[in-house]
Amino acid sequence: MPLSLALVRAHLNLDDDRDADLLIHYCSVAEAWVQAYTGLPFDAGNALMAQAALLMVAHQYEAREAVTFASAYQLPFGVHDLLSPLKTRVTGYQPEPEAA
Repeated sequence: MPLSLALVRAHLNLDDDRDADLLIHYCSVAEAWVQAYTGLPFDAGNALMAQAALLMVAHQYEAREAVTFASAYQLPFGVHDLLSPLKTRVTGYQPEPEAA
């Protein structure tokens, strides 16, 4: 389930219908990034995924260039923290199965 445009507009505090195509594009990019990062299908019903995607959409909408005033592009603070619990770890650690 993708992010709703109404939720994105509310997050960005936009009251009009401007930039709909651009916002939809940014949503697609953010959803694809979340999916690639976590290895899980994007689900807007998952609060962690939705919030991370909203942060990314807002960042892309507000800072439309990769580099501004010589500062390199970085993900908005909190995106990695929000998605970390969902990410599949590649450490070799296997938790013991819970006893039934």
